[in-house]
Amino acid sequence: MLENTCAREYLTAVFQAEGKNLDDLNELISRVAQEDMEDPLLEIRFLRHSGATVQCLNLARAVLALCCEDSPLPLVADLIETIEECDAKLLAFREELPRLRDALHQDPENGPNLARIGVVLFALDDRENALSAFTAALERRATLCIHWERDCLNNIGWDHYQRGEYEQALGWFQHACRLNLPETGNLFEVPAEGSAEPPYRLALENVLLTLARMGRLGDATARLQEYHSHFGRLPDYEARALEKLGLQPDVIYMRTRIGNRANGWEDS
Repeated sequence: MLENTCAREYLTAVFQAEGKNLDDLNELISRVAQEDMEDPLLEIRFLRHSGATVQCLNLARAVLALCCEDSPLPLVADLIETIEECDAKLLAFREELPRLRDALHQDPENGPNLARIGVVLFALDDRENALSAFTAALERRATLCIHWERDCLNNIGWDHYQRGEYEQALGWFQHACRLNLPETGNLFEVPAEGSAEPPYRLALENVLLTLARMGRLGDATARLQEYHSHFGRLPDYEARALEKLGLQPDVIYMRTRIGNRANGWEDS
């Protein structure tokens, strides 16, 4: 542990600045190890863009502590960059939160402000209060634009997903995914190409993650087809989850594109 000189010097300085010691780091590493991740670096890349800033920060610190002396320099630098980015975001969120709460006191019916409070609290890993804020925002749906509404739906779904409540999560993700689309009565019906607006991309990616967790191969195949039709290639994190289900998203993507080109179809 802490065999990499740069990692050791950096983390020592970080924990000293926070008034902590290496026992705190050891506890963090133990918590991360219990999660039994196949690819922590892939998990970090996912968390870095998901809004789960505290989770990303903790995982990046733990992985950095486990770097050995011959770990590639770009890897060590990337982990340090991730930690710095997360720290900066968390500082900004902590400074923003009092202003948001003051604004909420002045206008309790402001749905977008409540939704933003939820986003900030989620980033700070205050999940219970974040969930309350998203729920309260949806109760003021008339004040929300479609972007805030579907983000609230998606974030509530993600809270269920993290708790392992996949059936509930799927319902919220599906709602967010289809918010701007005509109701068909079948949540898993794939619209004919060109017949509907694209679904909410992030929610559709989360639908695929959830279906993979639930082992629902047929539904996952249909929704992957929909994703490829609207957005192209699936990101690595979601693709890895579907591979465990027996699908090969990159192979399916390539075969679809080859077939389209062979038939003379080109992207517009």
